[in-house]
This record gives sequence, structure tokens and C-alpha cells, in this order.
Amino acid sequence: MSKVIGGILTVVGLLMNIFLIFLFLNSSAYLEYNQDKITLLETGYIIPWLIALFLLIVGLVFIFASKEDPFVEY
Repeated sequence: MSKVIGGILTVVGLLMNIFLIFLFLNSSAYLEYNQDKITLLETGYIIPWLIALFLLIVGLVFIFASKEDPFVEY
């Protein structure tokens, strides 16, 4: 069961990271259409990005560190 939870967390974390990177690359922190560039913290993407990174890391740890027996039938 932990591999399933790890897979779900990994997929959710990966999709969140891709989405947040896309949002950051389209914000005024990266594009130069505004005169003053803002930081990653000022965009408000730092907390969701840290949550997404945490989900991705926890999911990968669950996938690779679980010791489930593949031959057990439930």
C-alpha cells in the first residue's frame, strides 16, 4: 500500500511542480514586460512550490524505501 501512496504523492508533486514552474515563467518575476522585477517570494509561489517539492520527495521516498512483499496475495 505504501508504494501506491508513494506513486500518488509523486504524481501529484510532479504535476504541481510543472504547473508552478509554468506559472513562475509567466510571471513578472521572469518576464521583462514590467519595469521592476519581483522575487520568487513576492510572487507568492514559494510556499506552494515548497509543498509540491515536499510531496514529490516524500512520494519518491515511499516508492523506493518500501519493503512490500510482491508475492503476497490478499
